Order: sequence, then C-alpha cells, then structure tokens
Amino acid sequence: MKKAIIIGVIIIILIVLIVGLFAAMHFKGSVKRVQVNRIQKRTIESTVIAFGRVEPKSDVDISAEVSEKIEKLYVDEGDTVKIGDTLVKLNRDRFVAAVNRAQAQVHQVEANLGKAQQNLNKARELKSSGAVSDDALLAAQTEVDVLKAQLQSAQASLREAQDNLEQTIIKSPLDGIVTSLKAEDGEFVIVGTMNNPGSVIMTIAQLTNMQATVDVDEADVVDIVPGQYAKLELDAIPDTFFSGTVIQVAHQAKVQSVGGEETRATFEVKIAIEKPSPKIRPGMSVTATITTAKHDSVLAAPLSAIVAYRDTIENKEGEGLFILKNGVAKKILIHTGISDDRFIEITDGAKEGEKIITGPFKILRELSDNDKVEPLENKRWGRRGIRKRPVGKHRKPK
Repeated sequence: MKKAIIIGVIIIILIVLIVGLFAAMHFKGSVKRVQVNRIQKRTIESTVIAFGRVEPKSDVDISAEVSEKIEKLYVDEGDTVKIGDTLVKLNRDRFVAAVNRAQAQVHQVEANLGKAQQNLNKARELKSSGAVSDDALLAAQTEVDVLKAQLQSAQASLREAQDNLEQTIIKSPLDGIVTSLKAEDGEFVIVGTMNNPGSVIMTIAQLTNMQATVDVDEADVVDIVPGQYAKLELDAIPDTFFSGTVIQVAHQAKVQSVGGEETRATFEVKIAIEKPSPKIRPGMSVTATITTAKHDSVLAAPLSAIVAYRDTIENKEGEGLFILKNGVAKKILIHTGISDDRFIEITDGAKEGEKIITGPFKILRELSDNDKVEPLENKRWGRRGIRKRPVGKHRKPK
C-alpha cells in the first residue's frame, strides 16, 4: 500500500513537469502583446534643471568713511530706502572742532598775507625813490609768496575737515532694501585699510534688478551658454513662473565632498530675472529650468522605446528601436539627437509613421529580433469582460 502511494506521487510529479514543459514551450512560441506607437514629428525642447537661490544683481555694503561712534541709525533691516535717504549719523563733535580750527587757520593766514601784501606795495614805492634796497624788496616779495602757499595749504585742510564732517552723515547711494544690519547705536565703526577690513554697517540690495544663482552639474554645464532662456519657480511663490536669461556661467567648478572620498563638481550659473515680483526676496530658494536646445518639427520616439543595439556580425552598436512589421518585432539601429523628459529626436534610421514598440517595459527588455508580437490596442476585451476601445482610434457610438 505504501509503495503504491509513493508510485502515485511520482507519477503526479512527472505529469506536472511534463505539463509545465509543454506550457513553457507553448509560451515561448506564443505571440507577445506589446504597446505600439508611431514615429511622428514634434517639437523637442532639451532642458537642464538646477537649484539655487535668489540674490540681488547689485548690492552695496554701507561703511563709514571716517572712524567714529554711531550716534543714530535711521533704518531697520527690511526697510525700503531711496537714493539720498539718511541711513546713519556718526558723532560729529571732533569733526566740527576740526572745521573750526581749519577756518581759524585760514583767517590767520589771510590776515598775515594782507599785511605782507601792504608791505610789498610800500617797498615797491620806496624802491623807485631809492629808499629801499633790492634785498629788502626781494624779502617782502618772498614773504608774500610764502604766505600764499600757506593759505592754499590752510584752505585744503579746511576742505578736508568739511568733507570729514559731511561723512558723518551717511546717505543711501541707491534705491533698494536694507537686507542686513550689522551695527547698533553707540557702536564704534572704523575705516578699512589694505590689511584690515573696515566696519560694514549694513547692506542695501537693489530689488528691481534680481538674479538667480544656481548650481549646475558638470555633465550639464557644457550645454549652457549666456543668452539661453530659463523658467524660474520659487518655493515661496507657488504656481507662479518667472522668465529669466542666463547671463554668466562659471569657468571654475565648486567641488564638494559627498560621503567620504567621493566628490561632486558643480558650476555656478547666474540668471537674470525679467520683471521680478515685489514679493521676491534675496535668499529665496529657486528651481531653474534652462532651455539648452529646441528643435521644431523633428522625428521623435518615446524614450521608453529606446533599446540597446548590437550587431556582432556587422560590428555595429548603439541605440535601437523595435519596429512592428508583419506581426514580428524587427530591431533597427538609429541615431538620436536631443531629448526632453518624454521623447527623443530621431536623426537617422527610422521613418515617419513607422510603428514602434514602446512597452511594456518587462516585455521590451526581453524582446528579441523576429519575435511574434501583437499590439495591445487589438485586444478587444479587458480582464473583467469590459470591451476596450482601440488606442488612438475614436469610434462613434452605435
């Protein structure tokens, strides 16, 4: 009895294996259902997407021209200013005193020069009557010349003192917004030198002239040149796009470490924003879609249809397509151009209107030349008995 059971189990296993083998052989020779599309002409727009931040195209650091304590700040961070608006007032006491001293020096030299000029005039009158020698006349003339030089020096010192006094009132050099305030009332600010930077009191940005600075991967930067169009989207202003133009592409890469010894090189690209919104603020994150090429009315195929092509007999390899021809799949070699996120330009190897196999991915990955195929649009019934309409065709209801 036990032996009969074992024999029965073996027979069942053999039957299952035979059935499976026949089914596999039948499946191998069966028709594969595939998605089909036609090669058509369309516009292909190649783009590069990069991320960065908004910054003013021009901003100014406001510093003091004289070293002194801040007496009063007239603006706060975020304030809008116009050209000529007073920003900062420094303590003026010592500069007023310097102006008064310089003015007194000028007056003193002017008085001495007036007296010396009178003496010179008298010496010239007496010289004609022989009462004054040539040496005395020369000495009088020399005194006048020296005092004239002293007057020029005193006047220059007065102008310098007046200029220093004017520098205690700092005014805005442009229309813009105070993007950062780095000093407070009572703080002492200094003038920068060659070796020591001066005190930056605040920074003013010109918001009517904004730009986006984005980092572009080294593989994409070779396609970017000044003058290309860019579509800009700011996270802070959703569902709104701004137009821009590439104005500068960096020649030096920024190299960043990514996980140990690996590095990532990016290039800084600056994009001028056309008609920026008043809502835009420096530092906002931005996504830029830069159009690097645009080809109108060119043959194109879906990216999903592209497969690897290799012919060891003719020693040809590259990119290929499967064409549906007389119920079988025929692999052909093609040459491609630019691509967008869905389609790629076909420059050679295929013709307009040819049926190409675009999927499903699992079948396309395993598809071979001369395999029997059937378009999915020819399938008349769905999984639940619902009749499907052919893809790409429109039937009028009966």
